[in-house]
Amino acid sequence: PLALFLLVQSGLAQTPKWVEKAKRAVFSVITYDKNDKMLNTGNGFFVSEDGLALSDYSLFKGAERAVIVTAEGKQMPVSLILGADDMVVATTAPAAGADAWMLPYSTQKSIACVSGKVKDVSKIAGEYHYYTLSMQMKDKMVSCPVMNAEGQVFGISQKSSGADTV
Repeated sequence: PLALFLLVQSGLAQTPKWVEKAKRAVFSVITYDKNDKMLNTGNGFFVSEDGLALSDYSLFKGAERAVIVTAEGKQMPVSLILGADDMVVATTAPAAGADAWMLPYSTQKSIACVSGKVKDVSKIAGEYHYYTLSMQMKDKMVSCPVMNAEGQVFGISQKSSGADTV
């Protein structure tokens, strides 16, 4: 039991200080079709205090309406989609080997983030950064923010599309 306690304590000690505040920005998205049947579920995160947020565009394809569920469990309708793109553009590319954290949606009070490293950085269409991460992800972690050591979002998580499941 003591070893387990020490293992848990060392895991908490490595969690960046910004995680507690940032986890409140992550939410769940539920979209519905024209018959009010659930179409898709996923995640997203607020980027401003006035409700501006980012999420995976594919969640909204064919949707009639959408709601978000905050980390506190509050439901809010999505009132407007300002733009749609199949990829999130990073403004500053972390280098291969840099630390990275993925912040999943959670209604729990615990600080649960997934840490890993940037395995590779490549460019798409000559200007957009695409990151391959060494990080264990579950299916429910798609569209969550990926952050650097300073707590700045540099990407949005997606399922692996290749044989490399890292």
